[in-house]
Amino acid sequence: MEEKAPQNLIPPEDEQNCQSQAQTNEQPTEEAAQPQQTNADALFPPLEQARSKKSRILSNIFFAIVIVTSFFFMYQLSAKFTGQKDVSFAEMIAGANLKYVLLLVGIFLLILTIDALKYYVIMRATCPEKAKFRNAVMVSLVGKYYDYITPFSSGGQPFQIVYLNGKGYRGGESSAIIFVKFAFNMSMWLTICCLLMTLNNGALSAYVTDAAQLQWFIVAGWIGFGLNCLFPLFIVMFAIFPKMTETITRWMLNIGYKLRLVKDKEHIIDRAKQIADDFKRGFFLVLKKPLYFFLTALTCFAEPFLSMALPYFAVIAFGGSGVTPGYELMFAIMTLNVYTQMSVMFVPTPGNSLAMEGLFMAPLKTIVSEGVLFWTVLCWRFFSYYAYIVIGIVITVVQVILRNKRKTAK
Repeated sequence: MEEKAPQNLIPPEDEQNCQSQAQTNEQPTEEAAQPQQTNADALFPPLEQARSKKSRILSNIFFAIVIVTSFFFMYQLSAKFTGQKDVSFAEMIAGANLKYVLLLVGIFLLILTIDALKYYVIMRATCPEKAKFRNAVMVSLVGKYYDYITPFSSGGQPFQIVYLNGKGYRGGESSAIIFVKFAFNMSMWLTICCLLMTLNNGALSAYVTDAAQLQWFIVAGWIGFGLNCLFPLFIVMFAIFPKMTETITRWMLNIGYKLRLVKDKEHIIDRAKQIADDFKRGFFLVLKKPLYFFLTALTCFAEPFLSMALPYFAVIAFGGSGVTPGYELMFAIMTLNVYTQMSVMFVPTPGNSLAMEGLFMAPLKTIVSEGVLFWTVLCWRFFSYYAYIVIGIVITVVQVILRNKRKTAK
């Protein structure tokens, strides 16, 4: 991949936004004489400073309560569905298929790698002189972690921008990288979801035996799909038809303001314009480089596809001897996974916990062997959700240790 001489591809128009979006922006020149950070220290900028101590404590308590409750809920629901208690952990491990367990772990690691590659490719296309794969890995993990510990997965992008600002990216550069990835990823994810929901909807009637549950999956699933389309469509509309979209948005915000649902109309409009401008600027930079455009689209397709298939690999690894691997079963479970994700998007718990596990158990009980439903769902949720929390906690602990070392050194 040939590159021209390194240069800043995104103009410094948004320089002032760095201070408003993050507290870890470029340091004043008089601080330049301070000792340089170690490599490990530079890898973990102090993201926790972006939230107050009280906010972190309350969110951690809430998150812990949700996780513990979801474990208890899954266990009780599994017993209710199957009419018996699940086997012990030791029995579950003894009955697992080692070959497919290793495959499940490999798929998880592949998902982590591909997700980081998305950011790295966009970094190379927009700011080649600053692009580092380790930063792409951290941006990916930071986004997953804060998405998964905040209601409605709303915390990822701001903290990713904070991290990139701390690594020397200007406000316009960092937000362009994040929102270009978001637009590509959402487009590919929604495309896969639409194909599975339309072309493989027979999986619902095959595995969801209760008529009321089947109707819920269909109605709530398509409503969720429509709502998921709104935000990326909104960004694209603002980028292509700014005046028309602003007029429509102001009309909708005026209604919200009169109903006291919106407090600061102008702030929302200004923020939407900024996101649209950053996205448009970054998108055209990627578009001008066909290879990077193709790689971005490819990685943004591969990662959500594998993520949707993750419960299938958990099922064939831990679902018991009654499960027969095959493409038909894989696409059926992927379709059930998509309908479940769309149906629970209204649930405000982190990672849609409680609702996600409970709703997915209903069709899964007809697939896995008796006594392993709880463990199968738990293993799937670990690799699709809890693992990112564990990684995020490790990163946070490393941040604290490095910060204490710096204070001791001074």
